[in-house]
Order: sequence, then C-alpha cells, then structure tokens
Amino acid sequence: MNFKNLSVIATFFGLWLSNFFEAPSQKILAFVLIFSVGILHGSNDLSIISKMQGVSKSKQNLLFFASYILTVIVAAVLFYFTPVLALIGFIVFSAFHFGEQHWHSRMKENSPWSMLFMFNYGLFVLCLLFALNTSDTLAVISELSGIRLKEKIFIWGASITGALFLLGLIWLTFKKMLTINDLLFESFLVLVFAIVFGVASLIWAFAIYFIFWHSIPSMHEQIGFLYGKHSIRSLWSYIRASFLTWSISIAGIFILYFLVRDDEDLFLPIFFSFLGAITFAHAFIMNRMFIKDKK
Repeated sequence: MNFKNLSVIATFFGLWLSNFFEAPSQKILAFVLIFSVGILHGSNDLSIISKMQGVSKSKQNLLFFASYILTVIVAAVLFYFTPVLALIGFIVFSAFHFGEQHWHSRMKENSPWSMLFMFNYGLFVLCLLFALNTSDTLAVISELSGIRLKEKIFIWGASITGALFLLGLIWLTFKKMLTINDLLFESFLVLVFAIVFGVASLIWAFAIYFIFWHSIPSMHEQIGFLYGKHSIRSLWSYIRASFLTWSISIAGIFILYFLVRDDEDLFLPIFFSFLGAITFAHAFIMNRMFIKDKK
C-alpha cells in the first residue's frame, strides 16, 4: 500500500473521530497534533541547511538562529502594524509550500508554469477549507485584522482555483506527466477534502490536512534526503536532530500564552507572527531542498 493510500485511510479515520468529539474537543486534539507532529516537521531545517551548504555546524547554528530570530521579529512587526499584508503573505507562502510538497516530485523542472500550478493547488485547498467553514474563517480574519470580508470571496476563490487546477490536471495528463489513474485519484482527493472540510470544524479539518497530507509526507522526504533511507533508526535520528528546535518552539508558544493570555489583541498578532516566521523560513528551505534533490 503506497503512502497516499495510507493518508486517505488516516484522513477518513480523522473524519470518523470527529463524530465522537464536539468542536471544543476537536480544537484541543487539533492543537495537540499541530504542536507535536506539525511543528516537528519544520524543526529540522538546520540539518537540511547543513547538508546542502556543507559548512561547519557551529557557524550554521549561528546563522540559522540569527536568521530565525530576525524572521520572527520582522513577522511580528508586520502582523502587529500591517496585519492584512502579513496575513496575505502568510496565505501565499503556505499555499505555495503545501502545493510544492504535494506536486514537486511530479514536476520535471522548476519552470514558472510548474511553480504557478503548485501555488494554485495549495491556494485551492485553502480556499476550499475556508469556503466550507466560512463563519469561523471570517471570525478569525476579523479578529486578526479588523476587516470583515464577504462570504462569497471564498466561494469565488475556491471556484476559480478549482477550475484552474482541473485544467492543470488535464494538461499534465496530456503531457504524459500524469496517468489517467493519477488524474482520477487527484480528483478523488478533492472530493475527500471537501467532505472532511465540510463535516469537521475549521481547526480540526485544517489539522487533518496539515498532518496527514503535509507534515508526515514532508518528514518522510526529509528523512530520505538526510539519511538516504527510511528506517526506525533514521526516524529516531530525525527526531533527535529536531528535538532542540521543537522544544524551543513549544516553550516559546507556552511562555507567550501565559504572558499575554488576557490580551487577545496582542496575543493573536504575536502568535501568528510565530507561525508565519516558521512558515516563511521552512518553505524557503524546503524549496531549496527539492531543487537540490532533483539535481
């Protein structure tokens, strides 16, 4: 059974679990998965940089943490003073990162067209999630940025990006980069995502996609890149290498929460800046890894 079939099974299992948990419990379970597997998958960037650049570990540690802290500060400033611009940037980077993770292995080269296709796919998934959880999404955006968007924006977004994705699938099949079975499977996945996004709460639906269709596949590819094979030993090596950065990230989140838990106007920008910083840095590093892996 291949990796994506296992992800389908895990997705339906997550959907089945939603029948036994109310929205508050789904939220807790979602954050447990995001803070564990989700953050862990982006905590080994230092090892990936070290392998790609071949520089000394001490120098790489200094450069990594300096750039990481700088990214957090810049993201925090953007989310606090220009939350709309920062939110757009967060969605754009996330969309490309999600799409690249899902499609990079099938793209023969990093052409502008392939990058646009991967970005559109990631944006389609996000728009579909938002369109099927409109009320919760609008509330989060309004709380973060103070802007109240129209409900139709997500429906239009999902419709346009969905149509472009379908055209892209047909083109890839015509160019023999996909088989008919691939086209049918990817179309089936869209149906699966639509069911999950429509039934589960916003945060639980996002967690199901983020963990089973992004984080775990990403960890699988990172382990292959770093250690050359997939085994219990290589998985344990990956976890050990990631543990320090993961621990610092988790500790930072909890310290942040206890410091500003009574001031949501301050907590949300800082919290999203933290997630944004992780996304911006991790997306760039993974893009470099995929390019090097192809070469």
